[in-house]
Amino acid sequence: MTEDVKVDIQDISPIPNAPKCFSWKNVNLSVTVNKTKKQLLTNVSGEVRAGEMIAIMGGSGAGKSTLLNTLAGRIGPGELSGDILLDGKKRSPRNWTLQCAYVEQDDILFKQLTVFETLRYSALLRLPRTMTIAEKEARVNSVISQLGLTGCKNTPIGDELVRGISGGERKRVSIGIELVTNPHILFLDEPTSGLDAFNAFNTIQSIKELAKKENKLVLMTIHQPRTDILELFDKVLLLSVGKVMWFGSTTDAITHFDGLGYKLPPKTNPSDYFIDIITIDQRDEKLREESLKRIALFQEAYEKLVVSNPNPSTPPEAVETSTKVAWPSLWINEFFIILHRYIINMTRDKAVVFATLGQACVNLLIVSILYYNVTNDIAGIQNRIGVFFFLTLNMTFGNVMPTVNAFPETKKLIKRERAAGSYRATSAYLAKVASTVPLVFIVVIILGTPLYWIVGLYNNVANFFTFLLILLIQALVANLLGLMIGSAVPSATVGQIVTPLVLIVFVLFSGLLLNLDTAPVFLRWIQWISFLTYTMKAFVQNEFNANAVFSCTHQPCFPDGPSVVKSYGFGTPDLWGSIAVNAGLGVAFLILGTIVFSYSSKPLMRLK
Repeated sequence: MTEDVKVDIQDISPIPNAPKCFSWKNVNLSVTVNKTKKQLLTNVSGEVRAGEMIAIMGGSGAGKSTLLNTLAGRIGPGELSGDILLDGKKRSPRNWTLQCAYVEQDDILFKQLTVFETLRYSALLRLPRTMTIAEKEARVNSVISQLGLTGCKNTPIGDELVRGISGGERKRVSIGIELVTNPHILFLDEPTSGLDAFNAFNTIQSIKELAKKENKLVLMTIHQPRTDILELFDKVLLLSVGKVMWFGSTTDAITHFDGLGYKLPPKTNPSDYFIDIITIDQRDEKLREESLKRIALFQEAYEKLVVSNPNPSTPPEAVETSTKVAWPSLWINEFFIILHRYIINMTRDKAVVFATLGQACVNLLIVSILYYNVTNDIAGIQNRIGVFFFLTLNMTFGNVMPTVNAFPETKKLIKRERAAGSYRATSAYLAKVASTVPLVFIVVIILGTPLYWIVGLYNNVANFFTFLLILLIQALVANLLGLMIGSAVPSATVGQIVTPLVLIVFVLFSGLLLNLDTAPVFLRWIQWISFLTYTMKAFVQNEFNANAVFSCTHQPCFPDGPSVVKSYGFGTPDLWGSIAVNAGLGVAFLILGTIVFSYSSKPLMRLK
């Protein structure tokens, strides 16, 4: 159906006038590290025009990615000076986001989605709300055709564990995600990284054809491209220690360096040679000094060339870019689109689903063997408390740790999409929260329902459903805590260190391992934020406040249920008070998590 729908790509972009020139002049960037000023870019100038593709090249640490990020407006704190202009005018943050696209070096994608689905979700979130779904899908099919992805259109993305598309196809999918909005300017950070020679050439050739056909302005960093790839670029910008060694065509670069006494050897890839002569040689001090003198020579020669040949091309008359543009989708639409994407990706990940459900079954088996049909005596009381403590710990660690391990990677994807102006932080976070509920609910039912009757807990239907409610709230609160921690930590590795420390403190103040009345006064407040405490109180009160009678053949003993509750100090708040407090803590974790996530996933945006 969507194949027959025709869409004029000029109608897709909310910014009607395509820019003709993107220029930067005397761009300087410095940062302060340990009270020492470090110069990252020095008087960098250049321009790219519609239909051109420019390569930013240099050795490691030359400043390639720094320059690309600076031009794209994706830098953090630092002292920035110079002019970065779009058709001779400064850029507005919102319009700039809509006019440009940035393809990151790492391809962070949902592995269970197909190529078409991946691009379709991008289109649904980012294309104007005035377009119909059929028109958005038609645009997706057009991009798939442009990038040569038709053959793998319905193939899952995959990863190292799930077989999917090739590395070259993954890179083109990442490019396609940005192309669905028909951006005027395209930034790419090392698009050939990790690709073989064949896929690298095909990827760059596809971008070149796109630039020519649709008059796009393309800038990319690239590391030592082979000769036929280098020939695809209209110009190259050679950087060393943040300074320009050359900006112009490859042919003119060869002539320029030849005139300085550095002739390109026969049968040598120009890009390899350029990198060799403009990179600092760190093998020993003598070679380092020689390379620094050579680089100084190149910089001085290029500066003289620029002075003697001032920029012959004056940017065309600037166009007005101050139009205010609304979000592509309504908040509620964002929420449901992102939620649907999460659920589709999760339900298709059979390994994770089966592992989660399998873990619940194994836990049920262990509890059934150890606590089958507990007795109504002192041993039975101890076993009941043991079951509740096991469930509390199981639902806590079983929900917090996997979430903390997985969410930082998802946060990278969200940060990339937020940088592209795809959606708001709140819709993404709340959709993530909502997507976890179905699986948590299923686990609670699988584990809690048979366990209650196998163990022989209080034989009452109302108490049974209250038990499931306590278990469900515990799992959801743990999940919310995991998402909050995952939002705060920079990586899963840091999360694996921080999370156990937080959980151990909560466990110690759960009311079972420590008499809270004997805890240091300045630490007693922890019990009031430990959701494990209220879960244990709710479990114990739900089981023992029914005035069950226990046999007292040995002393000391508890003659009835309320005496058990009193002995363990679990009487305040009451059952529904404990459940309400736990739910309140969940809401608090949700609000805090949303705030933390909004800041931690906030993309860098700084325009000059």
